[in-house]
Amino acid sequence: MPPSPRTRSTATGPEGALTSPLALASLAALRFDTAVVGCCGLTAADGLTAYDLDDAAVKQASIAAARRAIAATDGGKLGRTAYARVGPSTLLHTLVTDTTAPADETTALEAAGTRVSRV
Repeated sequence: MPPSPRTRSTATGPEGALTSPLALASLAALRFDTAVVGCCGLTAADGLTAYDLDDAAVKQASIAAARRAIAATDGGKLGRTAYARVGPSTLLHTLVTDTTAPADETTALEAAGTRVSRV
């Protein structure tokens, strides 16, 4: 059975992400104080990345529509790079991650201007 229009399937199963031209048009018409995005990879050098080009486009539009961007991800995604570039790490105001985040990567992100919060 194909996925419903509101979900898309990935190698890791359904994510529930909305990715479509309608999503991009809707985001272009909106403004947010804060966009909270997830990621598939994040490094200070390569920035925020995703495994899906459509997902990356929606993240780009969300960040562009917001005054500030927060990335929320577990420490296992830091220091990794997926193939679809969302943007440089300097787009991020804050990174919220866990205590497994590699210290060298969080230090590099902080040096680039991203506030890091470990929870």
